[in-house]
Amino acid sequence: MSENKKKVTLRDIAEKTGLSVNTVSRVLNKKPYYTKEVEEKVNAACKELGYIVDMNASGLRSGSTRTVAILYDDLINPFYSYTTDIISKRFEEHGYNCIMFSNNDRSPYVDYDLMRSVMARKPDGILSFLEPAADMVDFIKNSGIPFVIFGRDGSPYGMVGVDADEVYGGRIAGEYLLSRGYRKLAYIGSWHDVKVCLDRQKGLEQALAEEGMSLSPEHTFYVREQAFSEIIDKIVQDGIDGILCFNDIIAFIVIEALEERGMTDGLDYGIVGFDNIQQMMRMPRLITTVDVGSRDFAEAGAEVMLSLLSGSEEERPSFRDTHKSFLVKGKSTR
Repeated sequence: MSENKKKVTLRDIAEKTGLSVNTVSRVLNKKPYYTKEVEEKVNAACKELGYIVDMNASGLRSGSTRTVAILYDDLINPFYSYTTDIISKRFEEHGYNCIMFSNNDRSPYVDYDLMRSVMARKPDGILSFLEPAADMVDFIKNSGIPFVIFGRDGSPYGMVGVDADEVYGGRIAGEYLLSRGYRKLAYIGSWHDVKVCLDRQKGLEQALAEEGMSLSPEHTFYVREQAFSEIIDKIVQDGIDGILCFNDIIAFIVIEALEERGMTDGLDYGIVGFDNIQQMMRMPRLITTVDVGSRDFAEAGAEVMLSLLSGSEEERPSFRDTHKSFLVKGKSTR
């Protein structure tokens, strides 16, 4: 029977490197005032001796796990991975690691089951791509954990949010479709009761109203709640020639479905998405889309979270006030 391996301690790392236990601790906990050379020496010793920081024990001692939880409804959308990559790098620069949670498409809201899983890991902060469910608002506030709603308006909940002017984005998409001669327009959203989805729809309605037109309820769809085949049937049957989609993922799926019906985007109809994921993935400009300025958006979300974690009360201008979404022209409109 093999003997149990002796647990490596900070003192072992200190003896190996010739540094003090305090210096080793500062490096491993990413506290300031040590050189790059010292950091490399400590990391090399940890690797050689097999030392792994016990984050649970460290968290109990310091009251901080140096982690930020990031919440999603799914992990498919490239917009999530692109912005999370930027956000997580900013957190790492300040000594925070990220842990990811998804409710696996169960709901567009942060519910109790998701919060229970998150809080069991004792994160220092929570950045959520989802709005909180109505019965979770007070629960989250009472937890005392800094909470940032990213990509959504936090004001209806009295919470911190980092969002773009989604009505404006929907309006410029609608104005562009109309300027290209499309006249029978439809909106394909995600959920009917999510504010960001409704704001983009509202922007399209404003663009139509400026031309004395309106968006028919029959041509307003929500893919999370309606059979997709029925949506496509209705678009074809009613001769829809211009479509605004809640995001690029939906736009690509619609293009594929209409292609199977013998219709080509940019020729038989025009379609506009949101998020400009083609730029994130270094793809050609296949579709016309609205870009909120994703890199700056992600940076703003990270900065707000870091500000809350540091206890800073500094007032920051909102992303919505300092940035404007813009249209990226692609091959999906004439």
